[in-house]
Amino acid sequence: MVPAGPGRVRGRAAATARHRHPPERTILYAAILLLTLPAAVLLAAKAVHLLATRRVGYARTRPGRCGEAATLCLCVFVVTLAVGNLSGFDTRPTRACVTARTGHDAVRSYHYAADAGITIDSRPLPPSVLCTWPDGATVQLVPSWVDPVLLLSLAGAVASVAMGCRAAVGEGRRTRPGAPPAIV
Repeated sequence: MVPAGPGRVRGRAAATARHRHPPERTILYAAILLLTLPAAVLLAAKAVHLLATRRVGYARTRPGRCGEAATLCLCVFVVTLAVGNLSGFDTRPTRACVTARTGHDAVRSYHYAADAGITIDSRPLPPSVLCTWPDGATVQLVPSWVDPVLLLSLAGAVASVAMGCRAAVGEGRRTRPGAPPAIV
């Protein structure tokens, strides 16, 4: 056990109490991580398919292609969300903050005194890990590209679903025998 002092915590319970997440967040983090593996596998399979066949999609119909695009956008969303939520992950949470602030690898030069008074505020959606020092300095550990990628992938999924529904309705109108032509 490490002796108590400024910036030091006593025992395992004290160390986890400073950075404990409520149960709802823990469940959300677990769900994100469980969804990440299938999403990453699907993206990898899609990349292999693209390289092997030089064809973008599996589907042959427009609604199928739109559904495939929506699925891929959601996969990108889940993987990016996992990357954002794992930013700054370390066995000692404040070590990532010290590394980000000082600009050099804090693993070798890390000391408990360096993390005195650092508070870490994390949010799963949109991902944010904000380190705040007593002097008012703050460091965001989540990369700046995460939020735009999340927004664009979600918008792409919604647009793909809307285009797929529109295409499916359009195909249904054209293929029904005896139906009057659709007015556009």
